[in-house]
Amino acid sequence: MERKTENLRIVIYGAGAVGGVVGGLLALSQTPVVLIGRSHNMNVINKLGLQVVTPNAIRVVRLPVVTTPDQIVFGSNDVVFLCVKSQNTERAMIELNYIVKDIPIFCFQNGVANEEIVSKYYPRVYGVMVSAGSVFLEDGRVESRSEPPGRFVIGRYPQGVDALVESVAPKLRNAGYEVLVTPDVMSYKWGKLLLNLNNVVEAITNASGKQVSRITIAVQNEGREILTHAGVHWIPIGESPPRQPKVSERPNSELKRATLGSTWQSLARRQGTVETQFLNGEIIRVANLMGKQAPINETLLRIAQEMASNKEQPGKYTPEQLVEILRLQ
Repeated sequence: MERKTENLRIVIYGAGAVGGVVGGLLALSQTPVVLIGRSHNMNVINKLGLQVVTPNAIRVVRLPVVTTPDQIVFGSNDVVFLCVKSQNTERAMIELNYIVKDIPIFCFQNGVANEEIVSKYYPRVYGVMVSAGSVFLEDGRVESRSEPPGRFVIGRYPQGVDALVESVAPKLRNAGYEVLVTPDVMSYKWGKLLLNLNNVVEAITNASGKQVSRITIAVQNEGREILTHAGVHWIPIGESPPRQPKVSERPNSELKRATLGSTWQSLARRQGTVETQFLNGEIIRVANLMGKQAPINETLLRIAQEMASNKEQPGKYTPEQLVEILRLQ
């Protein structure tokens, strides 16, 4: 099915933190957008609009929303931005593939496994390295705590670029994002995965920065060692353009509640699952393929999954307690 790249409609599959902000800002920049999300969230948006809070403004966006792909009549100008958590990718693709067999999928997700999963269902798959300070804690409302709202690295999976990538990039730029198009997107995503190994630490301890630096250094060092031995090429996010978003020094007063990363938000919303299996779990998988272990990542994964299953809030252990559990003394 040929895509008309100059007149794309973006279908956001997963209207949470990333998907909600991206969809809202795209709609505000006059790109046609449809959101697919959970019923409670979509009902609020359908009734009241999507509230997009940024450091400089609060805007209410009116846009079409649905709860399942079969409520959309897909056309030749549609592109899917997949924004569900990694643990939900397989189910999302099964549901989508039942409705439409040929559509480009851009994976706006953490981890490196989503593109491979999607490629089982669709031939045109695109990786996106997401760096954005997005928050979703209440239905009908998303927050972008960074200015610009985020930075993306995009390209075809497993490698390359094409006309569609070059058409999607300016739409994201018009929405305020910084975008780098590259033929080597998965190396960026491996680099982001190493950074995301810290997500679980923040979620378990409800702390960040210097408070957990001893733990985050240890978990990242273990990850780097495993990937180096496996010959995996990654591009460190701190050393590669586009640079990390900077949280506004004078945020909108509506940005009241302190929040941490995506895993913290999943626990805070008591969703019952976390994406840690696709972050720290990926390091464990690579280690096991070489006959090695990744004990720090293994312990963090176990704790996070237990907390999610029990619907516990962030902060089960203090940083000091977690140091002892991980035997980092």
